[in-house]
Parts: sequence; structure tokens; C-alpha cells
Amino acid sequence: MRSKFIIIAALFLLTSHVLPFTLPAARAETITVTDDLGRSVRFTTLPQRIVSLAPGLTEILFSLGLDDRIVGVTDYCNYPPAAVTKPRVGGLNPNLEKIISLHPDLIVAVAGIYQNQSLARFEQFHVPYFTVDPSSIEKIFETILVLGKITGAEETAAEKVRQLRGRLNSLQQKLQSDPRPRLLYVVDDEPLISVGKGSYLNDLIREAGGVNITGGLEKAYPIVSMEYVIRQNPEVIVLAMDADQVLSDQEKHHWSRWSSLPAVRNGKIYKVSRDLLNRPGPRILDGVEELARLLHPAADLQPVR
Repeated sequence: MRSKFIIIAALFLLTSHVLPFTLPAARAETITVTDDLGRSVRFTTLPQRIVSLAPGLTEILFSLGLDDRIVGVTDYCNYPPAAVTKPRVGGLNPNLEKIISLHPDLIVAVAGIYQNQSLARFEQFHVPYFTVDPSSIEKIFETILVLGKITGAEETAAEKVRQLRGRLNSLQQKLQSDPRPRLLYVVDDEPLISVGKGSYLNDLIREAGGVNITGGLEKAYPIVSMEYVIRQNPEVIVLAMDADQVLSDQEKHHWSRWSSLPAVRNGKIYKVSRDLLNRPGPRILDGVEELARLLHPAADLQPVR
């Protein structure tokens, strides 16, 4: 596996000119919502032109039925299929002029990756932006709810979260008596990057019935050595890969060098779809259930759609 893990986010956009926005729809009442940077964001209208700077947020907006209000997405936003038809604003370095030309009245983004000076400059354009920090499954649920509140899709958001919570509770009940295998989750292998306590993926592994061997490390995505992995002795190795990728003979050979590891010795090296697990959005339970089926093959864990 050579493709790099792309942390879902993009930098805010700056220009020296502000173009006029389309007239937004009025809302029944003004609301003030605190984002995950601790900012109080006031909304007097329903956003009509939304730019999403993260694939997971794009998926949430589509799941809330806001297709017609999404006017810009990143190059990495490929789901649902309709997202591919939306104007692209770039990848990790979005096109500033493109964003401004879309006349957004709301930008949604992931907190924790922006320079404060960039945000301060962006505020000069008086375009509301809202940041989230989906550091756990619960925070993902909260993100769905708050975006529903901001956009006037509260009922749809509440129903979506109710369904996801139901699936999570059902999974927990089915796995409560099963032993929890020790797992190495590989975000990338050159260098070897896994997930620590600061990542929502650590929470997902726990909910899928596993023990994350790098879960005690402070960084969200720590670089670890093979010496560390050998000491932790994982029973399962999970590789995050594109959905259409297969676990190649080359990849298997790469890990065969460490035959002392139970995961290698017992042939428990698996792939999971990075789009399902590495995106904190409405499909996150699909990813958790996929991982749980790999970790607990004897359990009755049929896909839920």
C-alpha cells in the first residue's frame, strides 16, 4: 500500500475582493452555535450556498438532503456520486479564486489544521465558517446534528443519528462477550503510520471490538517503528486501502518478514475501505461493521443497509 492517507480537511481561502452573495432564505429565528474552535457563530438565515472542505462533511450534507445547496467540494469528495458533479475547489491547497467565485454563504471545515492567522484573514470577508472536530463516534453524531440545526434540516439529522445509534447499540450487544483481539491499524506503511488516542479511529476500533495497539500514543496519527509493533504483538493487522484495491502479493510479502507476529503467522492481515473508516461521516457505521466482521468472523454481523 503506497497511497497516502489524506486527512480530511483543506485550508480556508483568502482574496482581496469579496463578490456579492445571493440573497439567502430567512429562518424562523436567529440561532447561535458554538463550533469546535470555541467560536460563537450566528445564523440569521438558512445557508443557501455551502462549500465543504472535507469529504466526510460533504457526505453529511448530502445525507441531510442538501444537494441543491452544496456549491463547492474538494477534489477528494467522491461520494455520493452526485458529489463528483459539484464544482471542485482543489485538494489540500484549494483554489482561492474558485471558492470566492462560488459566492458561499457558509463554509464547513474540520478544526485543528488551520493557522489562526489564516482564519483571521478569512473573517475579513464576512463569510460564516463553521468548524467541527470529529474526534469520536459521538462527535460525528454531534456534527450531523449541528449541521442539521444550522441548515434547517434538524428532523432529518435527528433521524439519521437515531438510526446510526441503533446500529451501534446493536453491534455493542452482539460483541459484548467476545474477546477483543489486539489490532494494528495501518494508515500508511512508508513510514508506518497508525492511529493514537487523539483520532476518532481509535474510538472506532474499540466499538468494532478490537484493542488498538497504538491507542495509548498521544498523537492522532503517530509514526511507529516495527520494534514497537513487535513488542505490542498484534493479533490482527488492518490496512486502510481504496475500496477497489486488493491485498497484493507484494503487500503480503512485505509483512511476511515479521512471521513472529500472531497476525502474520495466522494470516490475519486484512484490508478495509479507507473511504468508510477514514471519513467521519454518515457511512461511519458501515466501516465499523466491516471492521467488526473481520475481527469477529464467528459473530452474526450481517451488513445493514
